[in-house]
Amino acid sequence: MRIDQASSRLAGSRWAGSKWAGRASVTLGALMLLGGCMTSGRDQTSAIDRWLTTADANAVVNAMAAKGLIPETIDCRFADTTPAQLAYVSKFTWKRAPANTRYHWEVGDPTFLASKEVRANRVGLRRVFAKVVRDPASGRKVGCSVWTS
Repeated sequence: MRIDQASSRLAGSRWAGSKWAGRASVTLGALMLLGGCMTSGRDQTSAIDRWLTTADANAVVNAMAAKGLIPETIDCRFADTTPAQLAYVSKFTWKRAPANTRYHWEVGDPTFLASKEVRANRVGLRRVFAKVVRDPASGRKVGCSVWTS
């Protein structure tokens, strides 16, 4: 039985049926995934480009660190302006982590952040981004900072 070589090709691919076809499709898929995360020199994904609670933010930061990314900036706001509630949410932008870079981020009351600033300086970290937001209704403030080595 003779197999026609032209009919055995899939969509004209010369790699169809070979071990390279599987590797090529995996490589292309990975490149497309990575390419979808890159925007203007910073890494962001649509799933991460949203306001995060503290628990969600910890999970996202850990996941991004596994990809070799660190927080570049942080934005913060009150999640609930009820007087008894102190719920904050945050949003990050990302950058590639230079070799041997350490970082730390915090969200909270400006007095709390001042104490974290002292600790960060003691271990050789410097603040690279900070923001303070005031709730107009209650007058309370929330701050967020990122420190790196």
